[in-house]
Amino acid sequence: MSKFRKLFNRHRNVTSYSKMQSRFYKSGTSDHLEHNDNKDYWGVLLESVDDTQFRGARALDFACGKGRNVKNLLSLAQWELVDGCDLSEANINYCRPIFKSCSKFYVANGQDTGVPNSNYYDFVMTTISLQHIPVYDIRRSILQDILRVLKPGGRFSFQMGFGQDLSDLLGRPRSGYFENSFDANSTNGNHDVRVTSVVELKNDLREIGFTEITTLVRESFSDLGHLNWIYVHCFKPSL
Repeated sequence: MSKFRKLFNRHRNVTSYSKMQSRFYKSGTSDHLEHNDNKDYWGVLLESVDDTQFRGARALDFACGKGRNVKNLLSLAQWELVDGCDLSEANINYCRPIFKSCSKFYVANGQDTGVPNSNYYDFVMTTISLQHIPVYDIRRSILQDILRVLKPGGRFSFQMGFGQDLSDLLGRPRSGYFENSFDANSTNGNHDVRVTSVVELKNDLREIGFTEITTLVRESFSDLGHLNWIYVHCFKPSL
């Protein structure tokens, strides 16, 4: 197969998967307020996010849903701004009038953040989102774009499912980290990805350009899809 044909097929497959996700989230999502009760959300994912460190700084919540994490971040520090982005235009339209005085919201295309500014944010976070994308090429594109929008020295914190079994307790498929499951016909837990190796994940993040990568595997919070989660903190290299 020619290089051109391979690139064409990849583009077609990525586009097809992204369109499936867009249709799935067309009407928006739940904001999953129950996850505010997860002590690891505050103590592990958000770790040292506080006013002493981030006063006057800028934050972005990737896959912001209806703004739960935007609201939570605003409660932790006197940021200059806390923005959000999401694949679902319905979610973005829901958020804009609520947070209009302190945030901007961007519609992502399924492969990026949708944010026009590079080297802009001091902190980017995402939770319960990357684990719903079992297509490595798409996740890598998103991670590359998150690196782009971070300031030099900026921090990225995220969470994904972790484990060796490539199915969940309900028998739903779980793809390996480097798989491109373009044929997944549903999302949001119905066909997820699972990190199976901490070393492979760290190596991939380093290849993308992140540094100072730390991880912690914990029992998940009321997630039948993943018995364990991995929490990750990493940085964009300083100039």
